[in-house]
Amino acid sequence: MSKVGWLFDLMEKRAMNIDEGKKLDRVMRLPEIASVLGVCVRSVRRRIDEGELPPCVRVGRAVGLMQSEVEAYQKRLRENRGNVQ
Repeated sequence: MSKVGWLFDLMEKRAMNIDEGKKLDRVMRLPEIASVLGVCVRSVRRRIDEGELPPCVRVGRAVGLMQSEVEAYQKRLRENRGNVQ
């Protein structure tokens, strides 16, 4: 496990609501975001720099976005797909 991997695991466990057994939110690292969006990591960074995606959350040396923010971005992309001129 990487030096900060344990920290992401801890954050993910804290995001679990034990009483309801329901996952709330977690930090997604840039390579995972790139995979979900079907682009390279550099494209994800470019979209963050251009303001398309929100600023990163930093945990140690690693950076990422909250899963809910990535899902909201995907939803915006799907909604705008039909509005292209």
